[in-house]
Amino acid sequence: MTTRARRPEDVRTEPAGDVEKAVYVYGIVGRREELPDELPSVGDDEAKVVLASRGELSALISEVRLVRPLGTRADLVAHERVLDTLAAETTVIPMRFGSVVTTENAVVEELLDPHHDHFEAMLTELEGLVQFTVRGRYAESAHLREIVDEVPEVQQLREDLGGLPEDAGYAERLRLGELVSNAVAQKRESDAETLMASLEPASAASLSHAVAAEDDAVHVTFLVDREQIPQFERAVDELGERWFLR
Repeated sequence: MTTRARRPEDVRTEPAGDVEKAVYVYGIVGRREELPDELPSVGDDEAKVVLASRGELSALISEVRLVRPLGTRADLVAHERVLDTLAAETTVIPMRFGSVVTTENAVVEELLDPHHDHFEAMLTELEGLVQFTVRGRYAESAHLREIVDEVPEVQQLREDLGGLPEDAGYAERLRLGELVSNAVAQKRESDAETLMASLEPASAASLSHAVAAEDDAVHVTFLVDREQIPQFERAVDELGERWFLR
């Protein structure tokens, strides 16, 4: 089974208009009155993560200044730390990274109010499950070296182009780039399938995500029963050791 928390289509990922501040939304939990201390925040370490509540739901939010685009590694780490900290003690519906609305009132009126029953049902369905994110990178472009060894046409084209000047062999260079790009995509797909198959016995659901950076290998989220967390973590370590030695 593949389970995914979907952001309602009428909730924007960016605030409308020319504004300096907005409200960042991390996720949805069952209604609560307090949060753990010293949670980080996206965009501004001084902004405090707080709760916006309605009915039986609470949204994890913080004020964010829009002086720069969101998306740095620090932003991503803060987003995940907030979710991971809450997930250690309760069920969380994570919002997509970068989900921003105009005001705290908009969180209640545009997110919690119209989708209250949907979110409440999701929390019930996900009760007892914890989301883990597993990411992998190819060490020192090892995947490109493997592709040269595994794809004869790539190896031959590299040899043919080796002694030519940069402005020669245009068609062959295009063909080489296409072959390498396709081979990288296939390798990532294969490695993601291996990851999900290896961790399937210890997880309830999984979802593979696209990766962006050249050396990124896999990005997969898993839902894991709390009682299965030690087994899941052992399986991750064992697969990591196998991949490191290959």
